[in-house]
Amino acid sequence: MLQLATKAAVALVLMSAPALAESWNVSEESNSGIKSSTGTWAVTADGDKLSGKAEMQSAEGAPTAYTFEGSKSGEVYTITIGEREDKLTGCVWTGAAPEKSDPKHFKLIGKVKCSSGPGFVIRASKM
Repeated sequence: MLQLATKAAVALVLMSAPALAESWNVSEESNSGIKSSTGTWAVTADGDKLSGKAEMQSAEGAPTAYTFEGSKSGEVYTITIGEREDKLTGCVWTGAAPEKSDPKHFKLIGKVKCSSGPGFVIRASKM
């Protein structure tokens, strides 16, 4: 009976464990490679699901913040970006490790497609 209660307690703790939180350094750049903003993403990972908040600063110094949510499938990250202060909407980033990248270092790059304007590129790395 005690063994059954112990197993139940362990299962409850594992189910209620907090999601993993981490910080990523992020840069946004135009499709031509001109950096437009840099900052951090506070990423919460719960299994293959991701969510968080971005705190960015444009090259001109203006702050930009937005939320995001998405998922990881294998080594590909797909993130839907929430309402941005620059009014771009319907933005989805698909990021993966660049070819020939060092597997010891977490780095992602990918294009963002937006329904309301030009897309851009996001580069991310864990802090």
